[in-house]
Amino acid sequence: MQDRHFSDEELVAFLDGEEDYAPVDAIREALRTDRALAARLDALKLDMDALADSFELLQAPDLELETMTPAAPRRAWGGLAVAASLALAIGFGAGSWNASKPLEGWVAYVAAYQALYTHATLDHIAQTPEQHATELDRVSSVIGKDFALDQLTAFPEVDYKRAQVLAFEGRPLVQLAFASKTGVPIALCIIRSDDPEMAAGMVETMRLEGLSSAVWSHGDYEYLLIGGTEDGLIKRMGQAFQSMEI
Repeated sequence: MQDRHFSDEELVAFLDGEEDYAPVDAIREALRTDRALAARLDALKLDMDALADSFELLQAPDLELETMTPAAPRRAWGGLAVAASLALAIGFGAGSWNASKPLEGWVAYVAAYQALYTHATLDHIAQTPEQHATELDRVSSVIGKDFALDQLTAFPEVDYKRAQVLAFEGRPLVQLAFASKTGVPIALCIIRSDDPEMAAGMVETMRLEGLSSAVWSHGDYEYLLIGGTEDGLIKRMGQAFQSMEI
């Protein structure tokens, strides 16, 4: 078995002992013969004490974006364990986001997670429409929102790749992954809001981790679209998703 069959999320869940999120037996069997897989696992074994120390920077309640320095959050979000086992850096570039507004918790984690993606993260994924439909049904049932495949394949600039369920502070977080025609990974992440009085929000564009990003809210959900450096593409996709009420 080739190591490309395992996602980073599965491998870090394996390292963390999260058997609900990793095909443990399959990974152990592959490790018998797959040196590349063993090397990937070794690369994911970082110093957790160093991550915990730097996490304190992220937790500072009055920290503003202009003075924010790279920080590394510790593990706090279930199936998104990969983000807590890798070195993460959080920062903003130019955009329409209010620079004095503190970085939202789940948005910060997801942005740092997305910054770890490379062209190789998604290039091996090739699913049939039937597989996409089955996957979308599964994530829809978890988050309580239906997703139509034709909505996700409506953009000629990107290819829809996969859907997966992550989590943040006990709340399911759905990631819908895309790749540009040149292989740049882009993710639409959706989480149910923990604010019962949240008002609908317009699409706001910004740079998170140096990546083009857009955030908005609608109904009971909050959204983050992030990836690459094509600000115009992310803005257009964000506005389209909002108008679809996806």
